[in-house]
Amino acid sequence: MGMDIHMNIVKDGKILFKDIFDGRNSEWFNNLMNNGWNDEYDHLPSHMGIPENCPKEIEDDFNLSANEGYFGFYYMTVKAFKNWFDNYRPDIKAGWASTYDKWRIEKKHYSPDELPIFLSKEDNKDDMHFIEYIDYYDCSRWLYKYLKENEVPDDCYISYYFDW
Repeated sequence: MGMDIHMNIVKDGKILFKDIFDGRNSEWFNNLMNNGWNDEYDHLPSHMGIPENCPKEIEDDFNLSANEGYFGFYYMTVKAFKNWFDNYRPDIKAGWASTYDKWRIEKKHYSPDELPIFLSKEDNKDDMHFIEYIDYYDCSRWLYKYLKENEVPDDCYISYYFDW
């Protein structure tokens, strides 16, 4: 059973952008709830709960959370998220790649799931390169781009929570 995210952009008691993320990504969801593996999320400027002057719809879900399956309520300002993203760049990864994969990453915008950070005995050391690359499918990258493209004001809140 997977979990769903309810991610909204809110301001002054109104939802400006509703359910902006339509998908499932358990790794990202765990990182957003401070249960993940990625160190940069230790610095995510999120707060537990719901923001002040929260829209009634979100407040109702928060109040029903124990009985209705809602959990993991968090929020942060758009400005704080964008500053965090600019400083910690969770979409930038590094690891060992073969010459061919290095070429694919650099020339074809190939985005591997993950590259190893250590070489194994079986690796041809003459064919391996330690590289830095952009993970184009990183969900925080997606959120950052969404905020920029939609010109979401810095004083809005990103409010998110989950259900089963």
